Amino acid sequence: MPEFFFADIFLSVIIPTYKEAGRLPRTLNEILPYLRQNFDKFEILIVDDPANDNTADVTEALGISELKVIRQPFRMGKGAAVRRGLLAGQGDFLLFMDADHATPIEELGQMFHLLRTGNYTWASGVRTYQENEDYWRRLIGISLILLAHIIVFKKAVVDSQCGFKLFSRAACRELIPYCRVDGGMIDVEIFHLSHIRKQKCLYFPVHWENKDNSVISVWRCMLKDPLDMLKISLRSRFKIYSKPLPDIKQPWNKIAAQINDSSLAPGK
Repeated sequence: MPEFFFADIFLSVIIPTYKEAGRLPRTLNEILPYLRQNFDKFEILIVDDPANDNTADVTEALGISELKVIRQPFRMGKGAAVRRGLLAGQGDFLLFMDADHATPIEELGQMFHLLRTGNYTWASGVRTYQENEDYWRRLIGISLILLAHIIVFKKAVVDSQCGFKLFSRAACRELIPYCRVDGGMIDVEIFHLSHIRKQKCLYFPVHWENKDNSVISVWRCMLKDPLDMLKISLRSRFKIYSKPLPDIKQPWNKIAAQINDSSLAPGK
């Protein structure tokens, strides 16, 4: 019997992808044994931004029974993929993680245990133990978290951009239908909405390894991310976050319809 066994929990694992055909099969082979050992019921949702490497086709060809591939209609960004995956997930708890498996899936056990036994509705990894991190990426990461505190946050956030976050279904109801950022700053937006709704986040220290062949454009992030932060601040100032994202703004009507579904309606 593993240290943590969650027989009564249905877990959804959301992995946003873009040009990950080369790495995703390895990631799935690494995480599946742990998930099968620790959860009686789970699903893996791959939400793929289309690219010329056929990530979706490669993933479907693996024939994994617990896996479902969701194809975006066109390239939209990490935020749109995370939002779609969290809205589509059927689990009692929902994890989104990076396609390169930068944070080991084994970190989930203790995080899950503390989330369930503490006064928290969601948990975010904090990259405390980092290996092989590129100097310039680290510098840019520090700059972005400082900018987020200047432009967006009213409360301190330890690490907004760690791609290892676990939500209760209640937290998804309260946060994700209201998200609007399509890019990488959805993490900042989630923290901001959590502060607005006074949700308590569990910060959990995790190992994190900088993997080779990153598909992140550093220069694009430097230009686009501060602009997205400014948009978050303006949306908050003009009370736009008081209403969920309208269905008409979503390119996937079937998934967006869940926003108004009784099972996802805030407060239910």
